[in-house]
Amino acid sequence: MGYRFENTIGGQLIAKLREELSEAMEVPNSWLPESYHAAAGFRTLASVEREFESRKTDVVSDHVQLKASKADLIEIYAAQVERGEELFAA
Repeated sequence: MGYRFENTIGGQLIAKLREELSEAMEVPNSWLPESYHAAAGFRTLASVEREFESRKTDVVSDHVQLKASKADLIEIYAAQVERGEELFAA
């Protein structure tokens, strides 16, 4: 088992300090995309981070995009074969 700073008392204190500071730091709406704006004119850094994490699951992964791209290419190739065209490697 190796040394891990986050498992030490100092590492735990730093993590707690970061957590507390992110609850205290205010981010003005002018620094945020419009979809993140708050009625108060600002949000805490922690609330912005929580919002980001919740939206991150909505983002399509690179793997899913690649599979969709391959499926599109297969449809194009199938149409070319049906028309009697020759397939060329890209």
